[in-house]
Amino acid sequence: MPKLLQASSLANMTRFVLSALAALAISSSLFGNIKLRIAVASNFHQTLSKITEAYQNAHPEIEITLIPGSSGKLYAQIANGADFDAFFSADSERPQKLEADKIAQSGSRFTFALGILAFWQPGSAPACFQNTQTLALANPKLAPFGAAAAEASGKLPFPTHRAVTSASVSQAFTFAQSGAADSAFVSYSQLLQRGIPTEEFILVDSALYSPISQQAIALNAKPKLLDFLAFCQGPEARNLIAAAGYHIP
Repeated sequence: MPKLLQASSLANMTRFVLSALAALAISSSLFGNIKLRIAVASNFHQTLSKITEAYQNAHPEIEITLIPGSSGKLYAQIANGADFDAFFSADSERPQKLEADKIAQSGSRFTFALGILAFWQPGSAPACFQNTQTLALANPKLAPFGAAAAEASGKLPFPTHRAVTSASVSQAFTFAQSGAADSAFVSYSQLLQRGIPTEEFILVDSALYSPISQQAIALNAKPKLLDFLAFCQGPEARNLIAAAGYHIP
């Protein structure tokens, strides 16, 4: 009899463990973290971080990792099979190409912001194009803000100066901040979010460069990814984008 009881107890315990494991598996699938990896142009990294935080506050089961870089480098990684779920570019051409090449989800592309180019001269009062000796700007082939800077620079009253090319607009900012360059073309949003005094920079006339239309696109059809991208187009995200120093499309 004791052996029968022992066998019965063991069977009950086995059933309990199996039930608990099944419940845990169901719970994990329903409530476990869903991970998304988002490639984002460096100029929009801080702003997207705020949007992501707002989204995750309402969706704690979603874990979003942002990978910043120049649009050109991120595009190359995606074209070569990098494991990203979405791409927030500083231009429209690269998302369009990803869609045309069927690397991204057709119909998921949207314009999330229009970038504003600024000329920054740290420590100046006020900033002055004519005082430039060393000018940092992002690589025009990799970064749309660099292309805009190259387009505008030939129409502005710069004296003879040395140009320092950086990989991204964030690196151009760092060059000026560190003193490696006395001036830089950067994104207005970078200056605004860091509280740079207004006398240190000049907003470049938008007529001097082609519009910096920034687009995002989904790289797969995960439901939670599409929900996040829909949130990025909603009123809360648009308010954060405008407050960060971008024009809203």
